[in-house]
Amino acid sequence: MRILTSLAVAAAALGALPAAAANLVTNGDFEAGNTGFTSAYAYTPGGNSTEGQYTVRSNPFPWNSAFLSRGDHTSGTGLMYVGNGAPNLGDIVWQSSTIAISANTNYFFEAFAMNVCCSFVLPGNSDPNFTFRISLNGGAATDLATLTIPANQAGTWFGLSTNFNSGAATSVQLSLINANTVRAGNDFAVDDISLSTRSIVNGVPEPASWAMLTLGFSAVGGLMRRRRPVAA
Repeated sequence: MRILTSLAVAAAALGALPAAAANLVTNGDFEAGNTGFTSAYAYTPGGNSTEGQYTVRSNPFPWNSAFLSRGDHTSGTGLMYVGNGAPNLGDIVWQSSTIAISANTNYFFEAFAMNVCCSFVLPGNSDPNFTFRISLNGGAATDLATLTIPANQAGTWFGLSTNFNSGAATSVQLSLINANTVRAGNDFAVDDISLSTRSIVNGVPEPASWAMLTLGFSAVGGLMRRRRPVAA
């Protein structure tokens, strides 16, 4: 009976854990298709013929026959943003609508990205990288960081994470900028773009969450140790 009570304590601790922080980005996983964002790239769902074009699809191949065949980051079978990197510095790959946020709050602006070039060895292949940009309360744009996908890792998803404090702002607009203008191999997929108060790239339970888990399972362990064996 005591063990059952202890298990109930642990269950209560688990039930008291805070819910996962919401992602404030509309269609950040692209499962709704080509909607909820804008881009300086040209939307060409039928196929890729030049730099500065993008599509939303379940596989980079065969939109461009040189691109790798890979699944999306969310589930492996869903949709993702696929782009042929533009050679123009500052072209916006993806931009959100205006998002309502809370003042004086720390936020993580994150995305998962993959180098999709190429299905053959390409001399001078250049790994994609992205500038994470924000505009608070409709003000001047601020670049948070420029992050590069690790070299020679084509076909692998990598989490890119930045963060900021909202200060007095109550709204923000997010942008991902193509920061690599090298034509050879600067091709990418992006998925699971997120704005949240908790990281989805480097997420760990909050200290309070660990404390409640420890309390519940310590109670179970303690009572089990005190339980005497039943005489034969």
